[in-house]
Amino acid sequence: MQTRFILGPAGSGKTFRTLAEVRAALKNAPQGPPLILLAPKQATFQLERQLLADHALSGYTRLQILSFERLADFVFSELKCPVPKLLSEEGRVMVLRALLSRNRERLKIFRSSARLPGFAQQLSLLMRELQRHQITAATLLKLGGEVDQNGELRAKLHDLSLLLDAYFDWLKEHNLQDGNCLLDLATHALKVEAQTQPAQRAIQVSALWLDGFAEMTPQEIDLIAAFVPCCDEATLAFCLDHTPEQKISSLSIWSIVRKTFQECLARLQALPHRPVEIISLPRET
Repeated sequence: MQTRFILGPAGSGKTFRTLAEVRAALKNAPQGPPLILLAPKQATFQLERQLLADHALSGYTRLQILSFERLADFVFSELKCPVPKLLSEEGRVMVLRALLSRNRERLKIFRSSARLPGFAQQLSLLMRELQRHQITAATLLKLGGEVDQNGELRAKLHDLSLLLDAYFDWLKEHNLQDGNCLLDLATHALKVEAQTQPAQRAIQVSALWLDGFAEMTPQEIDLIAAFVPCCDEATLAFCLDHTPEQKISSLSIWSIVRKTFQECLARLQALPHRPVEIISLPRET
Protein backbone atom coordinates (compact mmCIF):
# COMPACT_ATOMS: atom_id res chain seq x y z
CA MET A 1 0.00 0.00 0.00
CA GLN A 2 1.44 3.33 -1.05
CA THR A 3 0.57 7.02 -0.87
CA ARG A 4 1.74 9.53 -3.49
CA PHE A 5 1.69 13.31 -3.52
CA ILE A 6 1.79 14.98 -6.94
CA LEU A 7 2.90 18.62 -6.83
CA GLY A 8 2.99 21.07 -9.70
CA PRO A 9 1.79 24.50 -10.82
CA ALA A 10 -1.32 25.09 -12.90
CA GLY A 11 -0.93 23.58 -16.35
CA SER A 12 1.69 21.02 -15.32
CA GLY A 13 -0.68 18.10 -15.93
CA LYS A 14 -1.84 17.02 -12.47
CA THR A 15 -5.50 16.61 -13.40
CA PHE A 16 -4.61 15.14 -16.80
CA ARG A 17 -2.42 12.56 -15.11
CA THR A 18 -5.08 11.78 -12.50
CA LEU A 19 -7.77 11.21 -15.12
CA ALA A 20 -5.38 9.11 -17.23
CA GLU A 21 -4.72 6.86 -14.23
CA VAL A 22 -8.45 6.58 -13.52
CA ARG A 23 -9.21 5.63 -17.16
CA ALA A 24 -6.41 3.06 -17.16
CA ALA A 25 -7.70 1.48 -13.95
CA LEU A 26 -11.25 1.29 -15.37
CA LYS A 27 -10.10 -0.18 -18.69
CA ASN A 28 -7.83 -2.76 -17.05
CA ALA A 29 -10.51 -3.96 -14.63
CA PRO A 30 -14.10 -2.76 -15.28
CA GLN A 31 -15.27 -4.74 -12.23
CA GLY A 32 -13.72 -4.83 -8.78
CA PRO A 33 -13.39 -2.87 -5.54
CA PRO A 34 -14.44 0.79 -5.68
CA LEU A 35 -12.30 3.56 -7.11
CA ILE A 36 -12.74 7.00 -5.52
CA LEU A 37 -11.98 10.39 -7.08
CA LEU A 38 -12.32 13.09 -4.42
CA ALA A 39 -12.85 16.66 -5.60
CA PRO A 40 -14.59 19.90 -4.57
CA LYS A 41 -18.37 19.65 -4.86
CA GLN A 42 -18.53 22.18 -7.69
CA ALA A 43 -15.95 20.25 -9.78
CA THR A 44 -17.38 16.71 -9.68
CA PHE A 45 -19.64 17.08 -12.74
CA GLN A 46 -16.86 18.70 -14.80
CA LEU A 47 -14.45 15.88 -13.93
CA GLU A 48 -17.03 13.30 -14.95
CA ARG A 49 -17.43 14.99 -18.33
CA GLN A 50 -13.64 15.15 -18.82
CA LEU A 51 -13.33 11.49 -17.92
CA LEU A 52 -15.97 10.38 -20.40
CA ALA A 53 -14.57 12.60 -23.18
CA ASP A 54 -12.36 9.63 -24.05
CA HIS A 55 -14.59 7.59 -26.39
CA ALA A 56 -12.69 4.43 -25.48
CA LEU A 57 -14.40 4.66 -22.07
CA SER A 58 -18.14 4.47 -22.67
CA GLY A 59 -19.08 4.19 -18.99
CA TYR A 60 -18.11 2.77 -15.63
CA THR A 61 -19.48 1.24 -12.44
CA ARG A 62 -16.43 1.02 -10.18
CA LEU A 63 -15.63 4.74 -10.00
CA GLN A 64 -17.33 7.25 -7.72
CA ILE A 65 -16.51 10.97 -8.04
CA LEU A 66 -17.29 12.39 -4.62
CA SER A 67 -17.13 15.53 -2.55
CA PHE A 68 -16.17 15.22 1.12
CA GLU A 69 -19.84 15.16 2.17
CA ARG A 70 -20.57 12.36 -0.31
CA LEU A 71 -17.46 10.52 0.90
CA ALA A 72 -18.89 10.60 4.43
CA ASP A 73 -22.14 9.10 3.07
CA PHE A 74 -20.06 6.43 1.29
CA VAL A 75 -18.35 5.55 4.60
CA PHE A 76 -21.67 5.09 6.41
CA SER A 77 -23.03 3.02 3.52
CA GLU A 78 -20.00 0.71 3.36
CA LEU A 79 -19.91 0.28 7.14
CA LYS A 80 -23.66 -0.42 7.05
CA CYS A 81 -24.20 2.27 9.66
CA PRO A 82 -27.33 4.43 9.62
CA VAL A 83 -26.65 8.06 8.74
CA PRO A 84 -27.21 10.10 11.92
CA LYS A 85 -30.22 12.38 12.12
CA LEU A 86 -28.87 15.75 11.01
CA LEU A 87 -30.24 19.21 11.68
CA SER A 88 -30.33 21.34 8.54
CA GLU A 89 -28.99 24.86 8.12
CA GLU A 90 -32.51 26.32 8.38
CA GLY A 91 -33.20 24.25 11.49
CA ARG A 92 -30.01 25.47 13.13
CA VAL A 93 -31.01 29.11 12.57
CA MET A 94 -34.42 28.46 14.18
CA VAL A 95 -32.82 26.76 17.19
CA LEU A 96 -30.26 29.55 17.61
CA ARG A 97 -33.01 32.16 17.49
CA ALA A 98 -34.75 30.38 20.38
CA LEU A 99 -31.51 29.97 22.33
CA LEU A 100 -30.65 33.65 21.92
CA SER A 101 -34.00 34.58 23.43
CA ARG A 102 -33.65 32.04 26.24
CA ASN A 103 -30.09 33.04 27.19
CA ARG A 104 -30.29 36.77 26.41
CA GLU A 105 -29.77 37.91 30.03
CA ARG A 106 -26.61 35.79 30.34
CA LEU A 107 -24.97 37.35 27.29
CA LYS A 108 -22.37 40.06 27.80
CA ILE A 109 -21.85 41.60 24.38
CA PHE A 110 -24.57 40.03 22.21
CA ARG A 111 -27.43 41.00 24.56
CA SER A 112 -28.53 43.97 22.48
CA SER A 113 -27.95 42.16 19.18
CA ALA A 114 -29.83 39.00 20.10
CA ARG A 115 -33.18 40.36 18.93
CA LEU A 116 -31.95 41.92 15.69
CA PRO A 117 -33.29 40.39 12.45
CA GLY A 118 -30.66 38.25 10.77
CA PHE A 119 -28.41 37.91 13.83
CA ALA A 120 -29.26 34.23 14.30
CA GLN A 121 -28.33 33.56 10.67
CA GLN A 122 -24.98 35.33 11.05
CA LEU A 123 -24.34 33.37 14.25
CA SER A 124 -25.16 30.16 12.38
CA LEU A 125 -22.53 30.95 9.73
CA LEU A 126 -19.94 31.64 12.44
CA MET A 127 -20.75 28.39 14.22
CA ARG A 128 -20.35 26.52 10.94
CA GLU A 129 -16.79 27.81 10.64
CA LEU A 130 -16.05 26.95 14.27
CA GLN A 131 -17.27 23.39 13.73
CA ARG A 132 -15.37 22.93 10.47
CA HIS A 133 -12.18 23.93 12.29
CA GLN A 134 -13.08 21.77 15.31
CA ILE A 135 -13.18 24.67 17.77
CA THR A 136 -15.29 23.73 20.79
CA ALA A 137 -17.03 25.78 23.46
CA ALA A 138 -14.29 24.79 25.92
CA THR A 139 -11.62 26.09 23.52
CA LEU A 140 -13.42 29.46 23.22
CA LEU A 141 -13.78 29.72 26.98
CA LYS A 142 -10.10 28.96 27.47
CA LEU A 143 -9.09 31.56 24.88
CA GLY A 144 -11.30 34.11 26.62
CA GLY A 145 -9.48 33.46 29.89
CA GLU A 146 -6.15 34.13 28.20
CA VAL A 147 -7.22 37.55 26.88
CA ASP A 148 -6.03 40.28 29.25
CA GLN A 149 -6.24 43.59 27.41
CA ASN A 150 -9.28 43.35 25.17
CA GLY A 151 -12.42 43.17 27.31
CA GLU A 152 -14.77 43.13 24.32
CA LEU A 153 -13.00 40.15 22.79
CA ARG A 154 -13.16 38.29 26.10
CA ALA A 155 -16.89 39.03 26.36
CA LYS A 156 -17.49 37.92 22.76
CA LEU A 157 -15.66 34.64 23.32
CA HIS A 158 -17.71 34.10 26.49
CA ASP A 159 -20.98 34.61 24.60
CA LEU A 160 -19.95 32.34 21.71
CA SER A 161 -18.88 29.62 24.15
CA LEU A 162 -22.17 29.89 26.03
CA LEU A 163 -24.28 29.71 22.87
CA LEU A 164 -22.26 26.89 21.30
CA ASP A 165 -22.53 24.87 24.51
CA ALA A 166 -26.28 25.53 24.73
CA TYR A 167 -26.70 24.53 21.09
CA PHE A 168 -24.97 21.16 21.50
CA ASP A 169 -26.91 20.51 24.71
CA TRP A 170 -30.11 21.08 22.71
CA LEU A 171 -28.93 18.65 19.99
CA LYS A 172 -28.12 16.00 22.59
CA GLU A 173 -31.48 16.48 24.27
CA HIS A 174 -33.29 15.95 20.95
CA ASN A 175 -31.02 13.11 19.73
CA LEU A 176 -29.79 15.09 16.71
CA GLN A 177 -26.45 15.93 15.14
CA ASP A 178 -25.50 19.15 13.41
CA GLY A 179 -25.10 18.84 9.64
CA ASN A 180 -21.61 20.35 9.85
CA CYS A 181 -20.49 17.45 12.06
CA LEU A 182 -21.06 14.83 9.33
CA LEU A 183 -17.34 14.53 8.47
CA ASP A 184 -16.40 14.18 12.15
CA LEU A 185 -18.99 11.43 12.57
CA ALA A 186 -17.66 9.54 9.53
CA THR A 187 -14.09 9.87 10.81
CA HIS A 188 -15.15 8.53 14.20
CA ALA A 189 -16.94 5.59 12.57
CA LEU A 190 -13.79 4.70 10.61
CA LYS A 191 -11.63 4.86 13.74
CA VAL A 192 -14.04 2.66 15.70
CA GLU A 193 -14.18 0.14 12.85
CA ALA A 194 -10.37 0.04 12.65
CA GLN A 195 -10.22 -0.90 16.34
CA THR A 196 -12.91 -3.55 16.22
CA GLN A 197 -11.72 -5.28 13.02
CA PRO A 198 -7.94 -5.04 12.91
CA ALA A 199 -7.51 -8.14 10.75
CA GLN A 200 -9.87 -7.21 7.92
CA ARG A 201 -10.87 -3.84 6.56
CA ALA A 202 -14.60 -3.29 6.39
CA ILE A 203 -14.11 -0.86 3.49
CA GLN A 204 -12.09 -2.14 0.55
CA VAL A 205 -11.09 0.62 -1.90
CA SER A 206 -8.69 -0.15 -4.72
CA ALA A 207 -7.48 3.42 -5.28
CA LEU A 208 -8.17 6.96 -4.14
CA TRP A 209 -7.33 10.15 -6.02
CA LEU A 210 -7.69 13.67 -4.59
CA ASP A 211 -7.48 16.72 -6.83
CA GLY A 212 -8.63 20.35 -6.97
CA PHE A 213 -8.27 21.41 -3.33
CA ALA A 214 -6.32 24.56 -2.40
CA GLU A 215 -7.35 24.48 1.25
CA MET A 216 -8.80 21.79 3.49
CA THR A 217 -10.36 22.12 6.92
CA PRO A 218 -9.19 20.04 9.91
CA GLN A 219 -12.39 18.00 9.50
CA GLU A 220 -11.47 17.09 5.92
CA ILE A 221 -7.85 16.28 6.77
CA ASP A 222 -9.00 14.05 9.63
CA LEU A 223 -11.36 12.17 7.31
CA ILE A 224 -8.62 11.69 4.69
CA ALA A 225 -6.20 10.38 7.33
CA ALA A 226 -8.82 7.89 8.55
CA PHE A 227 -9.91 6.83 5.06
CA VAL A 228 -6.51 6.34 3.35
CA PRO A 229 -5.76 3.12 5.30
CA CYS A 230 -8.83 1.63 3.59
CA CYS A 231 -7.24 2.20 0.15
CA ASP A 232 -4.63 0.06 -1.59
CA GLU A 233 -3.28 3.19 -3.30
CA ALA A 234 -3.82 6.89 -2.63
CA THR A 235 -2.76 9.83 -4.81
CA LEU A 236 -3.15 13.43 -3.64
CA ALA A 237 -2.48 16.25 -6.13
CA PHE A 238 -1.80 19.85 -5.06
CA CYS A 239 -1.21 22.98 -7.12
CA LEU A 240 2.17 23.91 -5.64
CA ASP A 241 4.96 25.63 -7.56
CA HIS A 242 7.69 24.70 -5.09
CA THR A 243 9.46 21.57 -3.97
CA PRO A 244 8.68 20.44 -0.40
CA GLU A 245 12.11 21.56 0.81
CA GLN A 246 11.78 25.17 -0.34
CA LYS A 247 10.75 27.83 2.14
CA ILE A 248 8.11 30.32 1.03
CA SER A 249 6.77 33.49 2.60
CA SER A 250 3.45 33.45 4.44
CA LEU A 251 2.44 36.28 2.09
CA SER A 252 2.97 34.10 -0.99
CA ILE A 253 -0.05 32.99 -3.01
CA TRP A 254 1.23 29.45 -2.49
CA SER A 255 1.24 29.61 1.32
CA ILE A 256 -2.31 28.30 1.84
CA VAL A 257 -1.80 25.34 -0.51
CA ARG A 258 1.63 24.69 1.03
CA LYS A 259 0.11 24.60 4.54
CA THR A 260 -2.60 22.18 3.41
CA PHE A 261 -0.05 19.93 1.72
CA GLN A 262 2.23 19.91 4.77
CA GLU A 263 -0.63 19.03 7.11
CA CYS A 264 -1.75 16.17 4.86
CA LEU A 265 1.83 14.96 4.45
CA ALA A 266 2.45 14.90 8.20
CA ARG A 267 -0.76 12.99 8.89
CA LEU A 268 -0.22 10.39 6.17
CA GLN A 269 3.47 9.89 6.96
CA ALA A 270 2.38 8.94 10.47
CA LEU A 271 0.34 6.01 9.18
CA PRO A 272 2.11 2.66 9.80
CA HIS A 273 3.25 0.45 6.90
CA ARG A 274 2.42 3.15 4.36
CA PRO A 275 5.37 4.59 2.39
CA VAL A 276 4.89 8.10 1.02
CA GLU A 277 6.27 9.26 -2.33
CA ILE A 278 6.42 12.90 -3.48
CA ILE A 279 6.42 13.65 -7.22
CA SER A 280 7.10 17.22 -8.39
CA LEU A 281 5.94 18.01 -11.93
CA PRO A 282 7.86 20.68 -13.88
CA ARG A 283 6.21 23.88 -15.04
CA GLU A 284 4.82 23.61 -18.57
CA THR A 285 7.09 25.32 -21.11
